[in-house]
Amino acid sequence: MGGTDDITWQVVEILGSTPSAGTMTALGHLVANALVPDEGEGAAQISVVEGPVIGDLGEIALDAVGLADDSILGYRLRIFAHLPDGEGGFTLKTVERTLLCRRGVSGDLCL
Repeated sequence: MGGTDDITWQVVEILGSTPSAGTMTALGHLVANALVPDEGEGAAQISVVEGPVIGDLGEIALDAVGLADDSILGYRLRIFAHLPDGEGGFTLKTVERTLLCRRGVSGDLCL
């Protein structure tokens, strides 16, 4: 795996606001689909690999793999959310993206 970075701001910018959803799984897919299309050219397969876990925050991890890139296979997205407050669903707090490398890693970069 390559480097990990916080891309919360990118998700909010793409979606136009901080997203919420009724479940962590729905929020995870909303975020993943905003970053990586799962249909058409450049489509990736998106799957839950950990969670959801509900504690002080909601947490879920998804892999988006199959990118049309010679060095990056895809991304692992770890998504954290504030718990529902009675009126809304899970509201995005943080998105961490880790590169999944196709051919290996040098430092934090995919080869």
